[in-house]
Amino acid sequence: MPKTNVTSSTMEKKDKAMPSTADLINMISGAYTSPLWDELRYYASSLDTLRRIQTAIIALQECGKSTEAFGLIIALHDLTDLDVPEAVAGLEPFPDGIKMFVGEFIADTKDIMCDFEAEEAASEGS
Repeated sequence: MPKTNVTSSTMEKKDKAMPSTADLINMISGAYTSPLWDELRYYASSLDTLRRIQTAIIALQECGKSTEAFGLIIALHDLTDLDVPEAVAGLEPFPDGIKMFVGEFIADTKDIMCDFEAEEAASEGS
C-alpha cells in the first residue's frame, strides 16, 4: 500500500469543510431570491400579482416541470432588468441542480412573501 502524507483525520476535516451541493444551492438561492422579489415588488401593482407568480412557480415544480419553473425565474430577471447571476445561470446544464434550486427558491419565496405581507399589514395599520 502506498504511503501518503494525508492522515485520515486531515481528510475528515477537509470533508467537513466542503459544503455539499445541496448546501451550495441553498446558499445561491438565499443570496439571489430576495433581490429578485424586491424588484418584482417594486414593479408589481399588488402582492396579489406576486402571489400569482409564486403560485405559477410552485405549480410548475409540483408538476415535475422544474426546468420550466427555472425558465420562468430567468425570465423574471429579464423583466426586472436584473442580470441573471452567474451562479444561477451555471445550473442550466444540470437538471438535478435546477430541481434543487427551484425547491430552495420556493422555500425562500415563502419566507419573503410572509415578510411582504407583514410589511403591508403594518403599513395598513398605521
